[in-house]
Formats: sequence, structure tokens, C-alpha cells
Amino acid sequence: MSHSDDTLDHAPLLSPGFVWKLTGVIAVLCLATLSIAMAGRMIGGSIALAGNTTDQSLKEIVIGNDVLSLPANVIRFESQRKSGVHGAVDTYFAWPGMAGYSEANRDIFNQIESADGLIFARITQSTMSRDMSGRIDPIYRRLTEGQPVAGPNGLDSVRLAPGAGYANELMYIERAAPVQAGRKPYAVRCLVEDASARNDFATRTGCQRDIRLGADLSVTYRFSINLLPHWRQIENDVRARLEAALVL
Repeated sequence: MSHSDDTLDHAPLLSPGFVWKLTGVIAVLCLATLSIAMAGRMIGGSIALAGNTTDQSLKEIVIGNDVLSLPANVIRFESQRKSGVHGAVDTYFAWPGMAGYSEANRDIFNQIESADGLIFARITQSTMSRDMSGRIDPIYRRLTEGQPVAGPNGLDSVRLAPGAGYANELMYIERAAPVQAGRKPYAVRCLVEDASARNDFATRTGCQRDIRLGADLSVTYRFSINLLPHWRQIENDVRARLEAALVL
């Protein structure tokens, strides 16, 4: 046997260089697989949260001359969950309780065809001198048609004229005069759900009211018409929750 044949017989099947290269390739593949798994878990968690967050850290929101201290899990949009100056902030709460998003109440926030149990509130700087209650006599009474109809829990409903830009809307106004001096009657506008809009999510959050708050804030809050019989408690809860958030 020649020397060259003896060398071939004793040569290793895999050279050290090839082993190192193979090890490197396997390591890269493992890291890639791990990264994909972690990214998938993060994306999956994000999809499950659907833009919500369980973070309860407080954010100081400055709107005009007012400052609100709000936990991140009541702020609806991720872009607004940071302290600083904002033109507006959109919030949402589970009702009753006015709690923000959590694992315990995630089903309430993740509803698709209903807004029962949710209150949405958009907070901006005031652009009008009167809130909705203050606009009843100077504006809304001039835009109604027909006679009032008894509604739920001390409210009367009146139809707003379609030609005034309020098509398919009713206004519910507190029937009895308020006892407190200076307080205007409660008023709320609600969309009328019809056969062609039964699956329209907007009709399920179709009651809308705006109030004044703080130094110069306007709060427009919305809720399901199914919650209208609870209007007094909802009004008290919205005011109490947001007034408590004001930084004086």
C-alpha cells in the first residue's frame, strides 16, 4: 500500500473546519427558531390584547389648562398612553365600577357586536360655552318634532328633526325639574336602531352626552342604549371618576 493510500485510510471523515462551520450553521438556525418563537408569542399576545393593555402605571395628560392623571389601561389608544401635552385623550371603562382593562374583565372589552358594560369618554378642551344640558332650551327644543314620549327612568324622548342634521336620533330629557339650584336637566342623544343597521356597532354605543369638567374640559361620553335606564348612575360615575383624575 502506498503512502498516499495510508494517508487516505486514516483521514477523518469530517475535518475540524467543516465541523466548526456546521456547528455555526446549527447555532444560527437555533437562534432563528428561538427568535421566531419569541416573536410569535409577542405578536400572539398583542393580537389577544387587541390594542388593550393591563398596564396601570399613571400617565399625566395635559389638555389646555387641565391635567389628568390616568392609568394606562383606561386610555383607549396606545399612541395616547404617554405623559405630556395632548389635544384629546380617549378613555374607556367597564361599567359598573369604571375599571380599566384587565385579564378579569377582558371579555367586556373584547365584545364585537355589543357595547353593553362599556363607557367610552373622549376628553378635549371645550369649544362651546354650554354643555348638552345647557343647550336644551336655546338649541335642541327648536329642533324637535312631535310630542314627548315617556322614556325610561324619568326621561322623556323627543325626536330631532332629520333636516337639522340629526337623522335617526332621539333626545332623552329629564322630565322633572332638578332639585339642585342651577343644575340643568339631564339630556342625552341616542341613535335609533333600525332593521338596516342592527349589526352596526355604532348603534350599540348610540347614546352620547357631553359635560363640562375641570377648568376648561369637555367630556363626550357614549354608552349602549341598553344602559339608558341607568343614566343617573352612569352620569354620577363618569363625573366622579374623571373628577378624581384631575390634578389640582
